[in-house]
Amino acid sequence: MKKALKLISASALALAALLPATAAQAATSYSSDTNKPDVVSLLGEYNNWWTPKSNTSNASSDVYRGNVSDAGKSVLSKNDTLTETINNKAATDTATVDGTHTQAQRALIDADQNATETFSDALGPILSKFLTDGLSNGSLPKTSSLLFASKASVTSYLSTGAAKQYFNYPRPFFTVAEDGQNRSMNGENNLNGLKAELGIDRIADWTDSSTGLTHSASYASMFGAPSQAFPSGHTTYAYSAGIGLATLLPELGPEIVTRASEAGNNRIVLGVHYPLDVMGGRINGEAANTARWSDEAFRSDQLLPARQELVDYMTAQCKAAGYGDTLQSCIDKTGANGSAGYTNTFTDAVSTTPVTDRASAIAAYTSRMTYGFDKTGTSGKAAVVPDGAENLLLTAFPSLSDAQRRTILAQSEIESGYPFDSSSNGYERLNLAKAYSAKVTLSADKQDILSITFGNSQPSVVVSSTDAITGLLADFGTYWKAGVGVTEAGKSVLSHDDDLTVSINNKAAKESANGSNDQQARAVVDAEMNSEKTLHDALGTVIGGYYEDGVTSGKLPKTSAYLSDMSASASTGKAKTAFSHPRPYVDRINYNGTTLNLNGLQQTLGISKVAAYEQQGQYDGLASSGSFPSGHTTFAFTQGAGLASILPEFGTQIMTRVSEAGNNRIVLGVHYPLDIMGGHIAGQYGVATALDDQDTQAEASAAREELLAYLTARCKADGYGDTLEACISGTDAKTSKGYQNAFTDAVSTKAVSDTASEISAYTARMTYGFSQTGKAGQSAVVPAAAVNLLRKVPGYSSLNDKQLTQVLASTEIDSGYPLDASSEGWGRINLAAAYSAKVTLNTKGDVVKVTTGQTKASVETQSDAPQGPKNPTAASNGGAKTSTPSGNAQKVSGQSGDPLATTGADSAVFIAAAALLLLSGAVVTLLVRRHQR
Repeated sequence: MKKALKLISASALALAALLPATAAQAATSYSSDTNKPDVVSLLGEYNNWWTPKSNTSNASSDVYRGNVSDAGKSVLSKNDTLTETINNKAATDTATVDGTHTQAQRALIDADQNATETFSDALGPILSKFLTDGLSNGSLPKTSSLLFASKASVTSYLSTGAAKQYFNYPRPFFTVAEDGQNRSMNGENNLNGLKAELGIDRIADWTDSSTGLTHSASYASMFGAPSQAFPSGHTTYAYSAGIGLATLLPELGPEIVTRASEAGNNRIVLGVHYPLDVMGGRINGEAANTARWSDEAFRSDQLLPARQELVDYMTAQCKAAGYGDTLQSCIDKTGANGSAGYTNTFTDAVSTTPVTDRASAIAAYTSRMTYGFDKTGTSGKAAVVPDGAENLLLTAFPSLSDAQRRTILAQSEIESGYPFDSSSNGYERLNLAKAYSAKVTLSADKQDILSITFGNSQPSVVVSSTDAITGLLADFGTYWKAGVGVTEAGKSVLSHDDDLTVSINNKAAKESANGSNDQQARAVVDAEMNSEKTLHDALGTVIGGYYEDGVTSGKLPKTSAYLSDMSASASTGKAKTAFSHPRPYVDRINYNGTTLNLNGLQQTLGISKVAAYEQQGQYDGLASSGSFPSGHTTFAFTQGAGLASILPEFGTQIMTRVSEAGNNRIVLGVHYPLDIMGGHIAGQYGVATALDDQDTQAEASAAREELLAYLTARCKADGYGDTLEACISGTDAKTSKGYQNAFTDAVSTKAVSDTASEISAYTARMTYGFSQTGKAGQSAVVPAAAVNLLRKVPGYSSLNDKQLTQVLASTEIDSGYPLDASSEGWGRINLAAAYSAKVTLNTKGDVVKVTTGQTKASVETQSDAPQGPKNPTAASNGGAKTSTPSGNAQKVSGQSGDPLATTGADSAVFIAAAALLLLSGAVVTLLVRRHQR
């Protein structure tokens, strides 16, 4: 850690000296001692609400005087009301909020401006004791001189005296009875309708029996000194100390700064300050620490050494106490970042929930950033991060760049427009409690932030890794850059993606509403990812019923186990993270803590949510999960390709049914067509490559044997024949009582009623009507593993791998559609067509013709048929595709137009890898293919 921090410290002067907004010196000459933030300027919006009387010397005739403006009447009225409410509640509450002290007693302790007292519980009981022991026994001299000594260089850095004198606002507790004056100063102040005296309950002095110390709110001295209300000096001190400690111990940053916010709030509890005073104090503390951390010399000489001292000391204490060998393990084991950390039970009109864990701590901190004020400025403005504020995250995220740390602050900040936003240069919006809980996911090259999530148990950075599926789908990276947005090349592609999503989703919603179909209901069922409820439809009314009974009754254990293994053959988790593309129904610009550029596409699409799915909470649950590729579709295709591989007699029907399941993700409005196409590729890739393994092949054979025996026995018992083929015919399983539905949309324009229409629907969903983004008419590309999916087709039992490859080549779709460039051929494989072909061989065993759309796959040999031409043609005959592929070897180099010019047995993945590397910007000179599981 010391080496890493030293490198960061010396890496760039610009990082070291990004100045507070008030500093104008060059980075190399900036000194925080001679260039302090201008507090009056940062809090200047206060002048919109209160016009102070000129007060150059705090003369009795000038002090506490000014007028409430018309614009400030509502703001300062809210200020008063909150002060009374918070003070009155705490003054009468005798409950202990930390097991020992009442809220008022804690407020009196905090009034001492002793950081050791204030932060003695911020780290939880165990780590807080380690800290206080280290400070008292001299083990932490560097930490103490920065934050805890009487003249500490961070906590005593920024004074509010000049600002108090300038703004000149009277304290809330002033009354004639107690002080000889109220807030009107004998009527000299125009309070514009505000009360001259507030109903403040003064908190009596209290002596702590455990320490013998007497703690006082010092009301009398504040009036006589004089000492104005705005901004709060005690709060400035508390936040200077709290943020300073958080920069030294960012692992517990959320808890520490929330404890600082309580100390600020306690000034209102005592009735000596207003919420606006406390908000101003927070801004001051942020600016103070930013100045110190932006001072290269101060950071190198004092801050980073103190960080190292504190980490080393706390780690040693933790290790000696048996809490692990690292600070983070100690924090986790002691629960200091959770329910056993900083907690308290008090609530008020602003912080309405007790602090019981990290999430509630962040909530309390956030609520005190605005104190429930109405906005005084414009909402929805772009993020503003103060210059140099990124340095507050140096120790939390040492591996990130300045720009990346600024992005964390930008994405964690609150909305614009609240009091002080217009003058604070972004400090009003900084939510450090949230920022210190960020988990940042970077692209593989570490250049781009893919996502930021908040509320995590520690600040962390993870780098997205790639896998085989991410590589196969890398073409998506030419349309969409994760963490950035829509590329110029992808604008038209993703516009079509959006339009189709809305069209398919809205049409299904309209027709479901008027009762013309139940597509939404089927979509909700498919979303359960239960293949028992999905796949049986594909086998027809009778045989499908047999299958469903067999699976649910446990009579097909080998089949179920095989399909379970196939579902594990393809995972989309890494790909989703790598691409980080927002769902159709969410705010697509502000996504997972990252602001994206949609390049003219709509921020939110007009998605009709399905009520049943929404009632399940699915939309909320999926909102932060990337859309591409579709995990549900991947699952459907692993199940479909898996079942088709052992029951290829229904291969066309099964694959079309799972393509419907994929399409139903669009019906629900949770995915786009490209997501479905990606899931299609991933699912069939997973099953095919899994079947390269001999044990998996044996498992498939056993599952097929079991399934055939079971279905045949059921068919025989019901009088449908002694074979599955006879049963299919006798039950009309591929015609009038087979898989069919009447759903149509802009892509699948005809109802599914027979084999030809099944192939038509399946094929349409392979491209979803996209224009070709690559070159059309390229030679066929067949992945080597793809033949595994056809090996158990009874009609193809006489074909060898070369011939099966020719069947796949002859039935594949054209090249150039989205995702084709990286998919290694998986994007072109048309299994619905391949399972339904009549294959014609010549006497040499070459495939000379493939006619699709058959109800039964078959092979015939034409003894007198001439060998097909080198350049095949394909013709459509009523839904049947006829191809005459070359009879040459599996790979024929240098022959233009040969359908097998590139096959999976020999193909390099250089196209796929090159597309993948567009995501990382890397340059490759040599690529070697290898199968990945």
